[in-house]
Amino acid sequence: MFLQPKDKKEERNVIVVENVSKRFKIPYNKKRTVFENLKGVIKGERYSYDEFCALKSISFKVKKGETLGIIGENGSGKSTLLKILAGVLKPDSGTVKVNGKLASILELGVGFHPELTAIENVQLYGAIMGITRNKIKEKSEAIFEFAELDRFKDMKLKNFSSGMYARLAFATAIAADPDLFLIDEVLAVGDEAFQRKCIKQIEDFRKVNKTIIFVSHDVESVKKLCNKVLLLKKGEIIENNNSSLVVDKYHAMLSSKERALKPEKPPAKEKKESENEQTCKTSYKRFGTRKAEIFDIQFNSDEYIANNNGMNIIKFGAETCIQLKIRFNEEAINPIVGFIIRDIDGKEICGTNTLWNKISLGKFNKNDAIQVTFSQRIILNNNIYYITVALAHQDAIQFYDWHDNVILFKVDNSKNSSGVVDLQSKIKIIEINNMKNSDWP
Repeated sequence: MFLQPKDKKEERNVIVVENVSKRFKIPYNKKRTVFENLKGVIKGERYSYDEFCALKSISFKVKKGETLGIIGENGSGKSTLLKILAGVLKPDSGTVKVNGKLASILELGVGFHPELTAIENVQLYGAIMGITRNKIKEKSEAIFEFAELDRFKDMKLKNFSSGMYARLAFATAIAADPDLFLIDEVLAVGDEAFQRKCIKQIEDFRKVNKTIIFVSHDVESVKKLCNKVLLLKKGEIIENNNSSLVVDKYHAMLSSKERALKPEKPPAKEKKESENEQTCKTSYKRFGTRKAEIFDIQFNSDEYIANNNGMNIIKFGAETCIQLKIRFNEEAINPIVGFIIRDIDGKEICGTNTLWNKISLGKFNKNDAIQVTFSQRIILNNNIYYITVALAHQDAIQFYDWHDNVILFKVDNSKNSSGVVDLQSKIKIIEINNMKNSDWP
């Protein structure tokens, strides 16, 4: 059931989804012809179905100006949820409230007719979106210029490639200037240059407070573009939080489902436990396939002040190194090693890895071992920080070993400055003499 919110308090929420469920019936023995159906009736056969529950009592809200990512494994219900939000499917139960003009890019072909030409489809889409005929004519040139399909505007869509479909669908949808934009995996079929153009357009939409729901398996794009991320598993929401935390949980779920979030003892050598160490231990998580593992982690600094009640305290500007010892339990080719520094609230401050630095580690056999050291100068302001280290497959999706919040440290900066980092700005003042009144602006 679709409703338009009337309560002024709810107007801040562009989308309100409450207890939405959707089921599909999958027949065991599909009867394709009238004869087969009549034969089944004569024999007294009944249709037998297997019921598939795509969504189970889903509830969430999206505020105006938010960019919400939706991630999950294949079959988790992402596309079904997006189709319900777009009005393509109706939920079996629950309500969906939408406030504002909505444009959607679902799988290829939705909203377009293959027997019509590209220009005819643009005009049809414009009519569906409530855009006048004259207005859509004015926008047609910009649409085909963005899609880079000007020479194909009179070609029927059935002769378009999947990439051309994606270009036209995206360009037409953004021309409608919607308040709410739904984007499915359709962008994945475009070439790299077009994907960058689309992402730039999405970022521009965010700047003008448009609301976006973005479904993708490209979790790095999701993390970059989205304020919050919703993680689905078998039709249920298992996490709805800030993008970094949810993407980490998704990696954990993919890598090692049974022990994904089971706390383990950090491999780094521990000293006498304190309240701070207990805090670090509580937030520490480890997951991964363990086809290769980080068996020793060290954090060293040339200006180490003290270990105050379990807290590593270092001076601002200190040269530090994160030293990782890695053992391979089976063959691995070009694994990725990296780290992330987060503040006490979980916000990512900085990080890097061997892939981004274009370092190819090569091939390793079972029982091989290496040591990887990251060196950096700490210019962070006064605060408490966590370090996460990780070892990943060369596809950057499967994690061999992830140690979340394994190191806890504090920066001691005697100077006062705002923000996350202190750039050590220098101030220079010059006295200006003998200026005439005419010289003033």
